[in-house]
Amino acid sequence: MSFDKQKKYFLDSEGDQWYNRNSEVLDSRTNNLDVKFYQRYIKKKLKILEIGCSAGDKLKEFYKDFECECYGIDPSSKAINRGKEKYPYLNLQKGTADQLPYTDEFFDFVIFGFCLCMVDRTLLSKTVFEADRVLKNGGFLGISDFDTKIPTVRSYKHVSGLSTYKIDYSILFLSFPHFSLVDKYSFSHTTDKFVEDPSERIGSILLYKNHEYAYNEFIEKK
Repeated sequence: MSFDKQKKYFLDSEGDQWYNRNSEVLDSRTNNLDVKFYQRYIKKKLKILEIGCSAGDKLKEFYKDFECECYGIDPSSKAINRGKEKYPYLNLQKGTADQLPYTDEFFDFVIFGFCLCMVDRTLLSKTVFEADRVLKNGGFLGISDFDTKIPTVRSYKHVSGLSTYKIDYSILFLSFPHFSLVDKYSFSHTTDKFVEDPSERIGSILLYKNHEYAYNEFIEKK
C-alpha cells in the first residue's frame, strides 16, 4: 500500500486536471475573499509563500499591492508553467507541501491555499513541520480550507480511491505554544458571509508564530 497515493496522483496528473477544470474561474477572481482577509496583515516587501498556489493569481495581488517577494508551490506543471508566463515576477515551482525547497525561516508569511484537505494523512505531520520550518519567528501563517469542527472524510469525486479530509487544520499548529490565533473569516463558495450549513463553510484562519512569548517564565520564590 502506498502511503503517499494522493501526492503521486496530483503530481502525475490530477494537479493538471484540477487546473484545467478551474483555471477560468481562478483567472477571473482578481479580488478573492481570502486575499482581502490576508491583505489586512501584510506589509510591504515581505517574503510570502503560497502552498497550493495554482498559477499564482492570488500571489500577484500581494506583489502588486505591497511589492512583496512572492513564492508559490503547486503539484500542477501546467499551472506553474502558465503562472511563469503570466507573472514572470513570481517565483513559482512544482512541488508539494511535505517537501518545501526553501531554507529555514525564509518567509515572513506562509499561506496554505486550500490544499491541506488533499494531503495524504501519513504526510500531514511532515507538512506541518515544513510550514513551521520555513516560517520566520514573528511571522504569520494563513490557512484557507473547509471550516468544520467535526473531522470528516469524503470520496474525492474526480478520482476514484482518493479522499478529501475536512478538519480545522489550525489546531495542528495551535497545539504548539509558539503559535497564536490572530483572526478568522468564515464564508462559503457562494457568499462572503457565514452560512449555517457546516458542509458549505470555508474558513481563512491567521496564526502568529513567536517563540519568545510561548512560555511564561517560572520565578522561583526565595
